[in-house]
Amino acid sequence: MDEYIITVLDSEQEVLNIKSFAETIEELIDNIVCMEYIESVISVTRTKDNKTWNIKDDVSLSLLREYRNKITDNVGLRDYLIGKEVFDEES
Repeated sequence: MDEYIITVLDSEQEVLNIKSFAETIEELIDNIVCMEYIESVISVTRTKDNKTWNIKDDVSLSLLREYRNKITDNVGLRDYLIGKEVFDEES
């Protein structure tokens, strides 16, 4: 599991650095999507190698939240995001 530092803009328009852990970058994105207080992501840094992703798209987070709210199989989604199984589109 990797550690990430995420620079975000919260719902009170404050810039925060938060720490999160995830098996994959996809799982990290899902974690961010589930954090309702985050308005936008500024950057993501994986601490083990200082790999940084600078984010320039504020619209995608809202869209991903809409899609995420339709998913009912959270265990299956996590297994898919970390590469353990194929996602069942019926769930």
